[in-house]
Amino acid sequence: IIGRSPNCQIYIDNASVSRQHARIDRDEEGIYLATDLQSTNGTFVNDVPANQTIIKDGDYLKAGNCIYRFLAGGNIEADYHEVIYNLTIIDALTSCPNKRFFNEFLDREISRSNRHKRPLSVLMIDLDNFKAVNDSMGHLAGDSALKAMAALIRETIRREELFSRFGGEEFAIILPETKIEQAVILAEKIRSIVENNQFDFESKKFNITVSIGVATTEGDPPVTMDQLIQQSDARLYLAKNSGKNRVVFQSMPS
Repeated sequence: IIGRSPNCQIYIDNASVSRQHARIDRDEEGIYLATDLQSTNGTFVNDVPANQTIIKDGDYLKAGNCIYRFLAGGNIEADYHEVIYNLTIIDALTSCPNKRFFNEFLDREISRSNRHKRPLSVLMIDLDNFKAVNDSMGHLAGDSALKAMAALIRETIRREELFSRFGGEEFAIILPETKIEQAVILAEKIRSIVENNQFDFESKKFNITVSIGVATTEGDPPVTMDQLIQQSDARLYLAKNSGKNRVVFQSMPS
């Protein structure tokens, strides 16, 4: 039993978790099943409501506002250390690298760009009117939209590029060896894909749009990581204040 009661086998001290929130069972074939115990805020396995739902190694279990990764069998200690490491660099909701990993990656790419005088672009992406989605449909719908949008964008980038969740409803992409023209083409492609996608939550369909700020350096003169982030953030701010659902770009001064 998982819950807020100290008598539960898995005790979670969080107000969003019911006293007896959920149950994990193992059947005769060794299959694990997650079941919500009529909790106030629900139990979800990979965003699917848990009702005798199969839960496998590596799946995410959400109880109230708490998200956990389920580990079963194998080398639990090795899995544990892998999970702890991933928790420091991976966003649990979208499975994207988080801001910490973004900063580490960008720091390396900035150094390479400055040293070899190579182009480097950063895209800052923000969902438009995201608060309205949360207010009208609930935070679970908002979470679903973030996860679905992240999956859409992830499919558009190359292996050597980095797509990360920067914070809240803001995402960022690092594009090594990418000039401003190519960065803007990608930004417009992403904007169009999101705009034309119909999102779905509990049979309710809705649309969202994004605003994108683009900044590029050619490595000469050298720039800092903060300067490139500030420039892309400033372009994003202009996009948001110019009507939203658009791309605004600027190359760093040469």
